[in-house]
Amino acid sequence: MSAPALRSWNAADYSYPTVIANPRNLDELIAVVKDRTKYPSPLRVAGHRHSMTPCFATTGTQVLLQHFNDIRVDVDARTVTVGANVDMFRMRNALRGYGMQAEVSPEIGNATAGSICCSGTKDSSLGPTGLGQLSSTVVEMKWVNPDGEVEVINAERDPEKMHYARCSNGLFGVIFEATFRIQKPVLLHYDYAVFPLDRFPDRDTIFGGAGGVLGFMTPYSNRMVAERRSIIAADAPITRLSRVKRKARDTFWEHAATMSTTLLPYRRFYYLLDNLMAAGFLLLGSGGGFRAYRDDSMVNFKFKRWHVADFTFWAMPVSRLQEFMPAYFRFCKAFEQRTGFRMSLLSEVYFLNRDNHSLLSYAPDEDIFTCDGINTDPHDPRWIEFNKRYNDFAAGYGGRPLFTQTKYLDRAVVYRSLGAAWEQFLAERERQDPDNRFLNDYFRGLIYSEAREMAAAGR
Repeated sequence: MSAPALRSWNAADYSYPTVIANPRNLDELIAVVKDRTKYPSPLRVAGHRHSMTPCFATTGTQVLLQHFNDIRVDVDARTVTVGANVDMFRMRNALRGYGMQAEVSPEIGNATAGSICCSGTKDSSLGPTGLGQLSSTVVEMKWVNPDGEVEVINAERDPEKMHYARCSNGLFGVIFEATFRIQKPVLLHYDYAVFPLDRFPDRDTIFGGAGGVLGFMTPYSNRMVAERRSIIAADAPITRLSRVKRKARDTFWEHAATMSTTLLPYRRFYYLLDNLMAAGFLLLGSGGGFRAYRDDSMVNFKFKRWHVADFTFWAMPVSRLQEFMPAYFRFCKAFEQRTGFRMSLLSEVYFLNRDNHSLLSYAPDEDIFTCDGINTDPHDPRWIEFNKRYNDFAAGYGGRPLFTQTKYLDRAVVYRSLGAAWEQFLAERERQDPDNRFLNDYFRGLIYSEAREMAAAGR
């Protein structure tokens, strides 16, 4: 008899395990990994299930690490060590008690340390060298390998293995602890500007001298609002108006946008919402903008139908920016004209600096921008088709995917977009886990062709 099914936060994906294990400590976790009869393969960890793909799913053993919640802050070393189940909200709040913050503050505050340290969750980079991928700030992680042995991967002692570990996606071992670099709080000034997609300017114009930008793009209305973020003195005063504006921004994004499109699922309303969002952002920027801390940007996504949305991810080289944006505008409009479908919400555009701290980094060679489409209904068949076509479109612009967030990936697109790095990663994966203890159907489908699957089964 199978264990209960587990769903992702927005019910887009499900896991149907044979057994669920929730070890209380490291010894019990080791026992789970080693006992392949009681705990059949594939063995996959499920965190708080805020991934956009079935990367967590299994028909074998689902491991929950709900008891791995330790938090240890070392201000002198500027690190925080956390159990795999600690989410970014808890880590942020713990660090605030020490007057510190993480180097990168991802939007998905529910994401757990165990998943983030080995994938690519992000925030827009700040400054010419600031990082955007939180996994790039990992200095150490601990996992239980397929043989039930504890391995410690340290960035200073074993940089090559850490280069793989930061993008391992749970395919090398069950991560139960991770250590991140931290820093003093960063205070930002927020301001806004609007640009047309069909005459998209260069990066310098978009930034306008700011240290970082998060874009809110409404492709059906030919517009992107650039949220410009500039680092200011940490002791600069934050006015009451600034606090009100920050709260209004976050409340709208966390509640109003998804709730309104769920309750009013009509294309005409979506176009009205495009204009309301643009007007709202410009209102936030009026009167000199506002100030807030960088780690205020996290969103508390909830397991409620009116609160959820579905999104996808692609990262493109910034050298293709002015070519990509008008083409994306045309792509979205053409799909709408052909099918009657348009995304209910906007597309987010993060700007990240070049970052080769992991083998499968989506910014290995130059600075990048992301284009993350968002829709309220994850089950609309036209949204599914849109994603499949968008995958091929984005790969054509040198795009790179993210296995936890890029919807409906297939093997051909993965090999096309990641190329030699993907082949190199697969060779290491087979060396680390030759018996496929951690290889679920999702990743298997992205790795093996039918012929390769048969060859692997017969070796």
